[in-house]
Amino acid sequence: MSDIEVLHQTGWRLVKALVENLFFVLVLVMFAASVSRAQESGGTQPQNNQSAGLGQTTPVAQGPPPKNQKPEQNSPRLFWILPTYHVADSGSVHRLTAREKLRLFVKDKTDPFTIGWVTFEAGLAQASNDFPAYGQGASGYAKRLGAGLADETAGGFFGTFLFPSVLRQDPRYYRLGAGPFKKRLGHALIRPVLTHKDSGGRAFNWSGMLGSIATSSLSNAYYPDENRGVGVTFSRVATSIPFRMIDELVNEFGPDLERRIFGKR
Repeated sequence: MSDIEVLHQTGWRLVKALVENLFFVLVLVMFAASVSRAQESGGTQPQNNQSAGLGQTTPVAQGPPPKNQKPEQNSPRLFWILPTYHVADSGSVHRLTAREKLRLFVKDKTDPFTIGWVTFEAGLAQASNDFPAYGQGASGYAKRLGAGLADETAGGFFGTFLFPSVLRQDPRYYRLGAGPFKKRLGHALIRPVLTHKDSGGRAFNWSGMLGSIATSSLSNAYYPDENRGVGVTFSRVATSIPFRMIDELVNEFGPDLERRIFGKR
């Protein structure tokens, strides 16, 4: 596989990722423009906090985390379309058991949007002639669709269930939902590298990294010959990191944009 073909496929994957999460660009633009206004309006808040007196703290109206809360109960869809089963409110997180991680994997990968998007991606790959060895026509589309479904299923199995269960790490994204823009931005961008442990605290995202390597390695079994090999496998792993950053930016700022547009509480 030539370097030009690798660059072409990498660029096309970036285009498809941006198409999938196009509104994340709007999120960044809108929030960057409103940061100064938000800080100015928040400048009067310290006066209210000082009224509590020295040595006193302002009580925060936040109850205990719901112990029986399921991950899919917390904002299951964004814009009524995108499933957000992998997103948890950082203020009400409960530990996932291995069975719950398995259920999370099954629910996400059998979601109609997930299947529909893989079907759409197969059409884009057919139009751009990704994996030319698959050919064109109905047969070529079926091969691309099968490969896409296999990638999606393997990625969820390894990255959501198997490695997080074995390594005792949480496959979900902990959404801050409030605070300085830069803090939330950094929190989202670092997520592919750092994740939360089941026991609390943060650690290197071994489950996500190993899941990506295992998924890319497994794809060598059904990808065309020119798309197999060690170098191509780790190239796919490397290019998957910015895509996951885009996903986490959508997870963090998507609900804010939804409220701005539709006034949803």
